[in-house]
Amino acid sequence: MQEQVKISSKSNADLVLKAIPGHFSSDRFHVNYYIDMTTLKMRQRESKLVAEVMAEQYVKKVKLDKDIMGMQPAWESMVNLGATKTPIDTIICMDGCEVIGAYLAEELSIGGFPSNNKHHSFYVITPEFDKSGQMVVNKNIKPMIHGKNVLIVLATAMSGRTISKAIGTILAYGGKVTGLSVIFANVDEVDGYPVHAVFTRDDLPNFKLSDPNACEDCKAKKPLDAVVNSYGFNSFED
Repeated sequence: MQEQVKISSKSNADLVLKAIPGHFSSDRFHVNYYIDMTTLKMRQRESKLVAEVMAEQYVKKVKLDKDIMGMQPAWESMVNLGATKTPIDTIICMDGCEVIGAYLAEELSIGGFPSNNKHHSFYVITPEFDKSGQMVVNKNIKPMIHGKNVLIVLATAMSGRTISKAIGTILAYGGKVTGLSVIFANVDEVDGYPVHAVFTRDDLPNFKLSDPNACEDCKAKKPLDAVVNSYGFNSFED
């Protein structure tokens, strides 16, 4: 593996994506970068920043510098831009994005973003998956999806296959998909739904996702550095 590179978000310079060049294997693909999501998903400050950027797809934070009755020299207001007129009722968190999902719900609440839930609060849920990678919806979770407007939050959108399965399950249980928000996206849309990403392949222009049978590094007999997934990596050097 080579030295780690750091990429600042165009939306917030304090938000940094860490990536390590190399030859890596995931469950279905080979990639030439391991994208480290650890601090972005698990450290409070970074998770909140990610949520703030994701929320900008739905509400806009505007800083206004003015005196209000001499009591507030500077204040922030959340203004609904109408990026989508459809309310969000439920946030489904995948790839360990629960902390981000909770902060995102808070950002949407501050922005006055609409929800059809009677309690005027968002559901933030983590689905289960079976051995085939299919989302499983248990009885106690079904009311949080059926008839609800659902926002899907993930760490990555590489090929879109996992997201497509999630979309299919949500629709099958009577939910409506109102958004796809991810930290890093290699695709622009999945099943006709646009993918809103904090970082895209434009931020990592030489990123490559390959079928193992067509991997250029494999053909060049370059050994694998590690097996990776959304939660971390296991290096063959250890």
